[in-house]
Amino acid sequence: MTAKVLLPVDGARNSKTAEEHAVTLHKKMPMQVVLLNVIDTRELDGHGLDPGYKESILATKRKMSEKALAEAADLFKRAGIEYERRITQGHPASLICQTAHQEGFDMLIIAESGFSEFRDWFMGSVTNYVLYRCKVPVLLVKHPRREK
Repeated sequence: MTAKVLLPVDGARNSKTAEEHAVTLHKKMPMQVVLLNVIDTRELDGHGLDPGYKESILATKRKMSEKALAEAADLFKRAGIEYERRITQGHPASLICQTAHQEGFDMLIIAESGFSEFRDWFMGSVTNYVLYRCKVPVLLVKHPRREK
């Protein structure tokens, strides 16, 4: 049986940790992966930005999203893992959970937040939101400890 896995991708160290773990996990549990990037539009909405300026910002964010997805896709292609790339826009945490639930994913893989524990709990993070609010099983990948 092949597991249907949702993997949020943004090009950050956290994202790359989860991507690498998914490739390793695929050796033990065959999976097909949806690489999802959510363009965060929260800071653009409701501020009265000029539509042309807002569109320029979104175009730049889309290029960054496409780059992050291309890098992740390359890793999965080299590993021989079936994948699909997607870009959406809105509130990342809620869209990740909504996609996972509505499309019947078997699992969501996400790495621990890069924030400090204080900022993570009081300011919130996508990882924290997903971990506690997602209705499908979530695999939280810890970062490897760095040697001193």
